[in-house]
This record gives sequence, structure tokens and C-alpha cells, in this order.
Amino acid sequence: MIIVKKTDKIKGNIYAPPSKSYTHRAVICASLSDGISEIKNPLNSADCLSSVHGARMLGSYITTEDENKWIVEGNNNSPKTPDNIIDIGNSGTTLRILTGISSQIPKGYTILTGDESIRKRPMQPLLDALKQLGIEAFSSKMDGTAPIIVKSGEIKNNIVRIRGDMSSQFITSLMMTLPFAKEDSKIILTTTLKSAPYLDITIDVLSKFGITVKPLEEENEKGFFIEGSQKYKPCNYTVEGDYSSASYLVAAGVLLNSELTINNLFKDSKQGDKEIINIVKEMGADIEVKNDKVIIKGPHKLKGIDVDVKNIPDLVPTIAVLGCFAEGKTTIYNGEHVRLKECDRLSACAKELTKMGAKITEKPDGLVIEDVGKLKGAELETYHDHRLVMAFTIAGMMAEGKTIIKEEGAVKISFPNFVDVMKSIGANITLC
Repeated sequence: MIIVKKTDKIKGNIYAPPSKSYTHRAVICASLSDGISEIKNPLNSADCLSSVHGARMLGSYITTEDENKWIVEGNNNSPKTPDNIIDIGNSGTTLRILTGISSQIPKGYTILTGDESIRKRPMQPLLDALKQLGIEAFSSKMDGTAPIIVKSGEIKNNIVRIRGDMSSQFITSLMMTLPFAKEDSKIILTTTLKSAPYLDITIDVLSKFGITVKPLEEENEKGFFIEGSQKYKPCNYTVEGDYSSASYLVAAGVLLNSELTINNLFKDSKQGDKEIINIVKEMGADIEVKNDKVIIKGPHKLKGIDVDVKNIPDLVPTIAVLGCFAEGKTTIYNGEHVRLKECDRLSACAKELTKMGAKITEKPDGLVIEDVGKLKGAELETYHDHRLVMAFTIAGMMAEGKTIIKEEGAVKISFPNFVDVMKSIGANITLC
């Protein structure tokens, strides 16, 4: 657990951790290529190492001894039949992407499973989509959740329809699988697309490894076009900093007496979560943004705003904490899909922050947070969710008294050295 006490000042020149989203996609693309790739500045987190493990099980050779550079020898666009079950731990991204990719093994079956949380995450929309393509993939429990069993099979159809409002990871999986089809393919969205920036990331990474995905140009159809018989090519790829993880540093900077420089945050990033910069600016923070860094001198007096989280679900815990210290009312909306993450983050934020004295009303698609002036320390559950651990730590640094945050180990999913980084800038926290 983490013991957090009120922190007077933070100061430092620090680096945002590498992007989890980019690392996942880059190492899996490299694992499919017909040569050797270097992944520079990868995120050495449990989630990303799950993708490394899965890629190895499908026939690639990956060395990760150098944490700053992974060497990936691809399987030459020919995933191999794994000789055991693939356990992907807590990584939903790995599960979704490899469910599609593993259909392209030459024979037999791939079985993918994970921890207790993963075995509750919905998979049925992706399973249904693969069925449309002639791929047999199903839940071993027949309830649309892992363990997932995928049978080797050729992609037989060239049009797949899938909802876009549940998880962009389903669509990412299709984008990364359909280049194996002999014919050109279309992904047609049957609902409004949410978390669209994650698909921009997928398309961007795929392009670096020789795969082209284009938006559909038809007026009456929204979706994507993928040419058939494409081949993954090797690439030396550098992973940029992660705005999702940096959001906790940004929040700490604007709330506390601070002098912070956060490096490795690129101004032209395709990450949707770079929106955290615009959110804190709209709330009243005056921060400086350069090409590859953010400079913050706090504290800043914040005001409540309305935030549409359709495309930024991972920022919800951060925004909820910011809202607790903003004048007036902060409304988070359009976030039904936030309930389908590592836990129901809407419910968890409302329940746990209320323990600290926050005034939060939970809505079907979001939260309404009203100004209470200050929070008090409390003992908080985090439901094995890395983003809750980090967001609640920031709340604890602002609260009166002592805050106990359980299950600190969850941060290894996306920000393994979070506690060390926070302590290095002066956070009054202790790991127990």
C-alpha cells in the first residue's frame, strides 16, 4: 500500500514514461515482420511485457535485457501455433489484438487467458466480428469472456461490421489482422465511434511497419479500408512519452505549489490523452507547452468545467480528482465505456473519493463533482486498477491527514516507477 500525506511543494525535471499504447502496437507489429526491428524507449511494464510474451508464443524472438531497446526478430508474417496457453496477465490490449492475430496460425488452436479482471472483460463483439470473417473464435465459458479459443483459419469474407462505442481495441485487432486477408477488406462501424484517437495511434504505428489502413470514403458508411495481402516490414521505432501516465504529474503540478518540467511529451502526438493539457488550461491553469515538454508552476486556481470523455476514457480518474479541487461544478459525460475498463471506474471514483469528503453524483455515463473546498485522508480501495492508484495518490497529496491507498502494485501495468518518480519531486508518500 501507499501512505500519502499532505504535500507542501513538488519540484523537479522529470520524464513521462513511454507510451503503453505505442509500445503494445510497435512490438506486436515488429513480431510479425520479415526482419529485425529495434523498439527504442519501450515501456517496460507488466502490460507491455504481456505483449512481448504473447508475440514470443506466436513465433517471434524478442530480447528485452536492455530496458531502453528491445530487439525483435519477426515471424515473417507467419504466426506459429503456440505450444501452450498464452497467459496475458492483466493486459486487455494484448488479449484483444492477439485474438485476431492468432487466427493466422497454420494449424490448431490458440488459447488466450489472463488474470481474474481480464476474465471478466467483454470480448463478444470481437468474437462476432471474427465470425463474420469466417474465423472460429469463442469463449471457453460461452459467455463472451476469456479464456478465448481461436481456431486457425483463412479470412474468407471482406466486410466486417462492428460497433464502435464499446472498445476501440476490438477495431485495432481487426486492423492488425485484416492485412493477412488475400482480398481487400472493409471495417464498417455500426455505432458512433468512441476512443477514436487510439485508432489513430494504431494506424500511425501500422504505417511505420509497412501496413496501410485508410478511412472509408463512402458517405453512407463509416469505417476503414484495408488492402489485402499486405506484409509487415521491420522498423527501428522510438516510443514517445505517455500522456495518460503524465496526466497525474500534470494534475499534481497544477494543484500543488510546484515547479515541474515534464519531458518526452510531444506536442504533435496522436494520443487522445494529450487533451489533459487543454482540460487543465480550460479549468484555469496557465502552463507552458513546448515541442517536447510541459512546464508547470503551480498552484493554479481551478474552476469546474464540462468534459466529454468519449475519446479520453483513461483520463476520467485524473479529471475526477481535479474536479474535487475546482470551484463550482465539474461534469464528466459520454463515458459509458469507462465502466468496461480494469474496473467500473465511474463507480469506483464516486465511491472512493466520497470517502475523502468529495461530493460526487454518479450518472449512467459520467460523474458530477461539486466543489467542497478540501478533502480529508481516508483508506481507499483501488480494485487492482493502476489509474486509480495514481489518481488517488494525487488526491491524497492534497488532502488533510493521512490517506492509505491499497494495491500499489497495480502501477506496474503502466508506470512501474510511479512511486519513485513522485518521491523524487517531493511527494510526501511512503511505500509499505
